[in-house]
Amino acid sequence: MLFIIQTFIGIFIVDQLMTSNMDMLEAEKSAALHDPVFIQNHSLRLYAVIIQIAITVLIPCISVLKPWKKKKGT
Repeated sequence: MLFIIQTFIGIFIVDQLMTSNMDMLEAEKSAALHDPVFIQNHSLRLYAVIIQIAITVLIPCISVLKPWKKKKGT
């Protein structure tokens, strides 16, 4: 399930924001760097990537630790 969430974040959020910013950079050149929409897109993309990294770290932790299983001997 986490992998699916991570994939959707990448496809529908990160990719769309990155494409929008690239279009703005091509159209406005360096002036786009001061555009509030560009800055907001960049910030949102950064947060989405941080969430993706957190999920990437969480998946192996869950796979190895398996916190929902009962411990032996207890």
